Amino acid sequence: MDKKAKAESCKLSIVGIGPGEQALRTAAAEEAILTADYVVGYRPYLDLISDLLPGKTVASSRMGKEVDRVKAAVDLLEEGSVALVSSGDPNIYGMAGLGLELAPRPRDVEVVPGVTSFTAAACRAGLAFRECVSVISLSDLLTPWQAIEARLQQASELQMPVALYNPRSKRRNWQLLRALELCGDRDVLVARNVGRPGEDIFWTASSILKDNEAMLDKIDMTTLVIISGRGAFRGEACKEACINLVGIGPGDRKSLTGETRSLLLGSQKILGAERYLNLLGDLSPASKVAHTGPCPERMTSRFREAEELARMGKTASILTGGDPSIFSAGWRILEHARGKTNVHISAGVSAFTSVAARAGAPLVSDFVLLSRPPDPGLHSLLARLGFAIVTYNVQGHEIAPLLQDVDPKRPCVLARDVARPGEETIILEAEELLAAKPSGFRFTLLLASGHSYIKDGRIIARRGYETKYAY
Repeated sequence: MDKKAKAESCKLSIVGIGPGEQALRTAAAEEAILTADYVVGYRPYLDLISDLLPGKTVASSRMGKEVDRVKAAVDLLEEGSVALVSSGDPNIYGMAGLGLELAPRPRDVEVVPGVTSFTAAACRAGLAFRECVSVISLSDLLTPWQAIEARLQQASELQMPVALYNPRSKRRNWQLLRALELCGDRDVLVARNVGRPGEDIFWTASSILKDNEAMLDKIDMTTLVIISGRGAFRGEACKEACINLVGIGPGDRKSLTGETRSLLLGSQKILGAERYLNLLGDLSPASKVAHTGPCPERMTSRFREAEELARMGKTASILTGGDPSIFSAGWRILEHARGKTNVHISAGVSAFTSVAARAGAPLVSDFVLLSRPPDPGLHSLLARLGFAIVTYNVQGHEIAPLLQDVDPKRPCVLARDVARPGEETIILEAEELLAAKPSGFRFTLLLASGHSYIKDGRIIARRGYETKYAY
């Protein structure tokens, strides 16, 4: 077989390895790495998965050499299958966009979603987003500061919670202060080295953080700063407890993390929706209970049953779909537990990252998550600011108003039941989706980042590497 034919037969996987610790890696990520002939990545990230690398040919490079890493991965396809490693989730400031952009056949590239760092930090701290959250990088290396500040300003006006990536570096120390100033006096979660040695997570207030040099000195490029806001629920969580709130991902057992599998195997009882319990099958020998009735009553029943087990020193796991911090009813468990008993929260692969991975790389820049459709004018405003937008629980008749003032060429994803039986995923430009007039309910609508386009059936979002690095 000549090199060209072999390259066409070999697969490129862009793999999210989670925040860092082995327990938060998914089975799908481990499988993609173990079955690859070559593994390519940034050296500190490769160190996090050293247990998966024996027998592999490994190629690494330093920070700032993202283009070189992707080119190396593409070249290695002439020799065998390749896993291109990205920390957290590859769609969130990761390698998915550039990897798909330079891949010879984007349709054949597999994007493996991972547990995102900001949701892992939220789970560690007992923070749940019930209505919305915006995710913004403060690094102006690839995005002009003017655009970043405009997004921060809009998020502030809407009182959205804001997860800040890349908040502070040795050369860049004023942007975080500006972001805190724009968002006003709110509770702030600082999470450094989530899932890695030296993890440090604490709450403060923005008014305190701005003037506390010792706190500011702890914040670097391995830190996430989450500014609380509208709809955010601040509960309490601990590393070990008899009650576990467990995110099981979008619906595919390969999306389960190592921690989730371990907790389920160690539980005496598992409580959750019947569809989640059916997903587990024979994964755990624990007895399984599905409660019925309205959501508040179901969650109350689950907590009370778990609390009774905890009093006897036994362990219970309460399941949520996706990740517990993103629009789940898990916050109700934390509300019941406040001041009574400890709860451990196990992060999972979020539904929105799974939708993004199916479509390609539509979220590699700043984005907003919405639990329900907003006013169409707000949707178009967020789109004009360059945000990608993921809206949950969309009905067919709501799609046209949301897209009517959006750039007609902006790529969109309309998805339902991703990673479950009957999955539906449609990738079209906005004007094509409007013309299709889809009907139905329970859709997730994803409007891709600005500067996105569709190539070979996949969405590719450019982050601006072409302005900083040579292709």
